[in-house]
Amino acid sequence: MLALVMAVGQLLLPLAARYPERVAAMLSERLHRPVHFASMEGFWRPSGPLFVMRDVTIGATEGGGEALRLPQAAVKLDFGAFVLPSRHLINLRLSDLRLGLRRAADGRWSIDGFGAGSSTQKFSLGNVSADLWLGNLHLDIVDDTTQRHYGLIADQLRLSLQGHAIRFGAMLRRENVGGLLTAAGRFAEDGSSGRIYVDGTDVDFKALTGDFDVGGYALAGGKGSFESWLDWRDAKVVRATWRLNLDNLIVRGPARTVKTAGLHGIVDLHRTAEGQRIDWAGTDGSDLALVLGQSGGRSSGTLVARNLDLSPLLPWAGVAPSVSPSLARWLGEGRPRGRIDQVRADWTGDEGVTFAHAAFSGLGIDASGTLPGISSLRGEVFGDAGALALSLPTQATTIDATGIFRKPFAMSALGGNIAVHKEDGDWHIGVDALDFQGEGYGGQARGEFVVPAADTGPFMDMYVALGPGDVQAAKLFWPIHSMSEGAQNWLNRGLVAGRIESGAAVLRGNLREFPFRNQEGRFEARAVIDDLTLDYGAGWPRAEGVSAIANFIGNGMYVEASEGHSLGNAVSATTAAIPDFADGVLDLKVSGAGTGGSFLEFIKNSPVASRSREALDKMKLGGTGEFGFNLLLPLKDAKAFTLQGRASIKDADLVADEWKLRLDRITGPMAFDGAGFTAKGLKTSFHGQPAELDLLIAAANPDPMTVLSAGVSGAFTVGEMTSDFDTLKWLGDVAKGRGTFRVGFDLRKTGKGDETAQTLRVDSDLRGVELTMPTPVKKPANVATPLSVSVGIPVDGARLDLALGDVVRGRLRLPTEKAPIAAAFNLGSTAPATLPAQGYLIGGHAAKLDVSGWVQYVVGLSTGGTGPGLSALDVAADDGEVFGQHFANMHIVARPGPQDLSLRVDSDGMAGQLTVPNDELRRRGITARMDRLWWPAADDPVEAAKKGKAAAGAATGTAAAVAKADDAKDDPNAPKKPVDTNEAGVAPSSLPPMHLQVTDMRLGKARLGEARLETWPTDEGMHIDQLRTQSKNVQITATGDWNGDAKRSSTHLAIGFVSEDVARMMDALGFAGILQGGRTEAHLDATWPGGPSALALANMDGTLKVDVANGRILEVQPGVGRLFGLISVTELPRRLSLDFGDVLGKGFGFDAITGDFRFANGNATTQNLKIRAPAAEITITGRAGLKARDYDQQVLIVPHVGNSLPVVGALAGGPVGAAAGLAVQGILGRGLNQAARKRYSVTGTWDKPIFTPIDKGEPSATPPLR
Repeated sequence: MLALVMAVGQLLLPLAARYPERVAAMLSERLHRPVHFASMEGFWRPSGPLFVMRDVTIGATEGGGEALRLPQAAVKLDFGAFVLPSRHLINLRLSDLRLGLRRAADGRWSIDGFGAGSSTQKFSLGNVSADLWLGNLHLDIVDDTTQRHYGLIADQLRLSLQGHAIRFGAMLRRENVGGLLTAAGRFAEDGSSGRIYVDGTDVDFKALTGDFDVGGYALAGGKGSFESWLDWRDAKVVRATWRLNLDNLIVRGPARTVKTAGLHGIVDLHRTAEGQRIDWAGTDGSDLALVLGQSGGRSSGTLVARNLDLSPLLPWAGVAPSVSPSLARWLGEGRPRGRIDQVRADWTGDEGVTFAHAAFSGLGIDASGTLPGISSLRGEVFGDAGALALSLPTQATTIDATGIFRKPFAMSALGGNIAVHKEDGDWHIGVDALDFQGEGYGGQARGEFVVPAADTGPFMDMYVALGPGDVQAAKLFWPIHSMSEGAQNWLNRGLVAGRIESGAAVLRGNLREFPFRNQEGRFEARAVIDDLTLDYGAGWPRAEGVSAIANFIGNGMYVEASEGHSLGNAVSATTAAIPDFADGVLDLKVSGAGTGGSFLEFIKNSPVASRSREALDKMKLGGTGEFGFNLLLPLKDAKAFTLQGRASIKDADLVADEWKLRLDRITGPMAFDGAGFTAKGLKTSFHGQPAELDLLIAAANPDPMTVLSAGVSGAFTVGEMTSDFDTLKWLGDVAKGRGTFRVGFDLRKTGKGDETAQTLRVDSDLRGVELTMPTPVKKPANVATPLSVSVGIPVDGARLDLALGDVVRGRLRLPTEKAPIAAAFNLGSTAPATLPAQGYLIGGHAAKLDVSGWVQYVVGLSTGGTGPGLSALDVAADDGEVFGQHFANMHIVARPGPQDLSLRVDSDGMAGQLTVPNDELRRRGITARMDRLWWPAADDPVEAAKKGKAAAGAATGTAAAVAKADDAKDDPNAPKKPVDTNEAGVAPSSLPPMHLQVTDMRLGKARLGEARLETWPTDEGMHIDQLRTQSKNVQITATGDWNGDAKRSSTHLAIGFVSEDVARMMDALGFAGILQGGRTEAHLDATWPGGPSALALANMDGTLKVDVANGRILEVQPGVGRLFGLISVTELPRRLSLDFGDVLGKGFGFDAITGDFRFANGNATTQNLKIRAPAAEITITGRAGLKARDYDQQVLIVPHVGNSLPVVGALAGGPVGAAAGLAVQGILGRGLNQAARKRYSVTGTWDKPIFTPIDKGEPSATPPLR
């Protein structure tokens, strides 16, 4: 049937379009209003025809009203209405209309108008028997209470009359706002009552309701969904129910905007005649009921709730204008949380809150600004309109005031009572006996905290008593907002460990003004601390075991300590002050005592000498001392500290084994500052001698490259100073005596990173020190000559620089295990410019030069076999001394060769070549080829003896130095003793072979011609194989042995003298004009203590045999006693003097002089000395004292001719000539013709002999010879 109707309708649609008046009549009947339009078109749709009309006018009802004029309308015939009661056959479709809604001041709602464009007319929908479809409908809502307008767009709105009610459904939105709103409901024909359901999904509440507020409050943010049910009667809303699922809500109020987490639950508002009721049921199980009533003009209310989550609710309180900005910010930013387990509050409009009680748990809020946070609290609240009382059972919680303090206070126990009341708009929070216990601290707080209505900052009036705790806990209480970062860092680092025995703090004032620099309030805290470990400065040693009282006043600190210690130094008194934590300067004053070791440990672990740590680690210091210092330490820049300190030390022993340094009993004052450490004039002992010590560490040195400088001054021997350095011990061997020295030690940076170099310096004027090295270095002890020595440490391989007045300059590289010594010396004041690769380079010019001494030294160095020798030598001297004799214009050049060392000597009296082999010295020996050797003569026998002895000793020493270098068995450190003829100072067996040849040998005036000496060592000593001189005047030969050791030795020689003419022999020996003619032979066989050079008749034990034939004694000076004088042959092989005395008179011819002498005990004794002459025969017997230089002899004269024969020849000195001289001196004047056989006794000294006749009838004595 329906299909037939639709088919017929489809066929009649064109016909209906031709008769628009019939369509208008149909609409007028359905709408109960006249309908007119200008034109119409028809279209077929599946459910029925659609008619579109233009310029439509819907007239007013018969009761009056206004017509509705529309530019276009559509009518849809819905054939489904025949089978579905909810549908209408005629459906009127209108678009782009406006609908005005108004909320009157009394809360009533009404339709304000309906129409197109900007004009609306009153229009009633009653008796409309058609469905009304409205598209793009603009809803204009006006609230007369707030005078605000609110607009919505209904993309589609359907109105359908169902009996006496109108049902509707709509899809709503705000222009340019996302999110979908759907609405459905019904209301009475006159709109006075009804119910609406609204659903919102994915709604942006800021966009949806941002321009709509209630009493100044509006949503400024938030997203979510909601459902709403609204009931109204008499045009007033009497019940509203919302199901909310909203997140991140932002509420804007008259004073501020706050954020909340959101709302999730159901809210129900129910109005009754007695008042209204609000119920809340949260999705988390919380519920709340608020009943507001009116009775007799009096308002009242009751609030009950349980399990109420405060997280989304408390921030809403911050939107109220009565809440201070800081409190509102705290509620908004602090993420308040907690749960009201149960609550009941009653109030009236007249009295306010009459009763309030709540039990809460998990109550917490984060810190915001200067307002603290708290993690979780549980307790109960009781109160009324006047105040609230908060009771907190003991519980664990955390209080966060990180805006003021560095970290939250985690408390294991907090409990007490808190009272809150409001006065003059300010909230007062009172604390009474609030006990707390945290990690390492605990105590009790009392006082008040005020949150003012005006945003002037919270006010605190609080007293806190602290019990025993850990000093680490004090770090929690630094007011970081007023304390500099440097101060915080210093306190946090500095308080390492310790115990707080007790403490107290008081704070009164506005927290915004804290720490009350200008007396705006008061803050004071005091703590008694024990066993404190204080790290008071970066790089400084910690103080430990400190007992102190710390006072914090305002923004400063003052600490007074009575005991403590640091690296073994005991602190007796300490004060530490920080006047203002903002500026952050620590003023630390410390005094105490310790040991030298603890002082040293403190210094090297402090910034004072941290750069010298490597050097100081090598030192050990003993003794005791006291110290005190004042440290000003900027806490923000610890490197900019200022330090002034002093210390004194007593009986401290300083040992540095690596530097071979030891100082004993150091005593005296010291000073240190931020630059370094200074000690001057410290009393000490160095190698057992009193001394003074100067010490500079770090920047206390004028040279910024010097890390440490130390100097010891005192009277020392060179041996003492070098005793610990094997490579320098030779200095002690050549410098004898005690002088004033300054021994300095420097540790300097090399400029290569952290690398350092160590230098030992020695300075002295050498007064009191004898230098035993040869001239020109040699000097007596009473002469001052400036000395300066500088050597690197360790000495192995180190550079050594030496300056000795204007005498010599030296530069050395000391040896190592792998590298030999390299040294350069210049005589004079010019330093050497170059250093040889190894060995010794010697040059320069000297006024005087001890050549034999330096040859000894150089030969020893060159032939030692354990290291390099001479690299080169080229020296000149105005006066060259050789074995005690002087040679003018001497020039010596030495060049080492691959096989031997060659020395060339040139001077006025000496020229030749010496060769010393580089190896096998014991086998090859020393070879000398001299062109000339003109040895100067002594002026008298005594001086000649002395010089001969000195020369022999020097020659022996030269050979000994060579031997020592080649033979390690001898002890080079043997102590020196006074000169002893029995002590040669060298073992003769250690001497190498010697090969000496001289082309022109002269001893004074004695011309000996060619000379040769050959020796070799034996197990017992040294064998003198050949000592020979050869000339036309005299031949001398000798052989023998020198046996023994360096301590005790003796020499035995057999020496022969031969000459065909005694006159020429005497001429060759320098005694011209004494004898004439005669062949001479003499043989000496003797032993004497010491070496060959110690030859002296006074010391020998042996015999001398003399045979002189056919000669004449020409003329003799009386009393001289030098012809054939029996004196020492002291300079063998260079000099031989024979002195038998002079025969006095004009001349005395003889046939022979023969005799034998025995030498023993310093005497020469003869029993058979005879002078046979044509005139007489003279016999001499008795003793001549060679040591005492006296006579005890008898002289027998037997004339051969009468008294007319002149007798000339009396011996006047010496063991042979004494009696003969006496006879000639005393008898010759009388004439032999007046005497026959005559005997005399000779006594007295060699210079003044006394002749006494023995025969009867002669005078008892004769005067001395003149």
